[in-house]
Amino acid sequence: MTFADLHCDTASYIYEKKESLFNSDGHISLEKLKKYDSPIQVFALWLDRKYYSKAFAATLDMIKYFKNEVMKNGDKISIVKNAADIKDNAGRVSAMLSIEGCEALEGDMENLYALYDEGVRMATLTWNYRNCVATGVRESDKGGGLTDFGREAVKEMERLGIIVDVSHLSDEGFYDVERHTSKPFIASHSNCRAICKFPRNLTDDQLRVISGRGGVVGLNLCEDFLSDSGRADMDDILRHAERMLDICGENCVCLGCDLDGIPSTPEGVASVEGIEGIIGAFEKNFGKTVAEKIAVGNFMRITGELL
Repeated sequence: MTFADLHCDTASYIYEKKESLFNSDGHISLEKLKKYDSPIQVFALWLDRKYYSKAFAATLDMIKYFKNEVMKNGDKISIVKNAADIKDNAGRVSAMLSIEGCEALEGDMENLYALYDEGVRMATLTWNYRNCVATGVRESDKGGGLTDFGREAVKEMERLGIIVDVSHLSDEGFYDVERHTSKPFIASHSNCRAICKFPRNLTDDQLRVISGRGGVVGLNLCEDFLSDSGRADMDDILRHAERMLDICGENCVCLGCDLDGIPSTPEGVASVEGIEGIIGAFEKNFGKTVAEKIAVGNFMRITGELL
């Protein structure tokens, strides 16, 4: 069994704790990933707000730390930049880099080019706050979608081959992205607001917009995004997956687990090792073909089209 996951915070987790990628005590480590056959994991570079005054430099430092960990374990993991790299990387973990929040751009397009050269291939436009590109969901009440720089940045991302990611973005920012982009875009780790009212989740209309553009949505394992009670289990995961499938179709749904970035996981999913059980539940409830698309097929489609 294998999987592709659009989002984890493991790179930030091991950077902050100065732990090893091989055997960190977080949700994801190379030891925990060894049960899967050539898994694909997007490693997000998330910055604590303490780094915002030096966001670009801090992001480069985090990339350096992560790449050093990859080099130490070169027989087990490799950084990939497109679908062809993934296909050539059989037998190892395929690690793709993203940034979670565009603070690192600091309003300078040269920083975007530098991050692309470092291997970044996805960009979550905001975390929860306003930055040089757009307004995050936690400051939605202040108004504002994409900034002037942000409108130019998303166009340049599309030109370069950096996938635009609207998770964490304000609703106004979401529809600005729809207006100012032409290619498919994604929500790497967001669920259904109709089921769980947490503002980080997507409305049914937003799900339809992403699907209509040919993008994908990654199902998040954060309990607060799965259930209004703040406690969740496999039934909650299946409930969100079923609604996504009903609204978006089977070619739109992916995994966006958010491991090492969430305070707790659903019952029965203690770490990345629990993804096997999730995929098994998808197969039981939705059939093998749909389960395989959610597990890896839709990820390979979107990266094949955009990178």
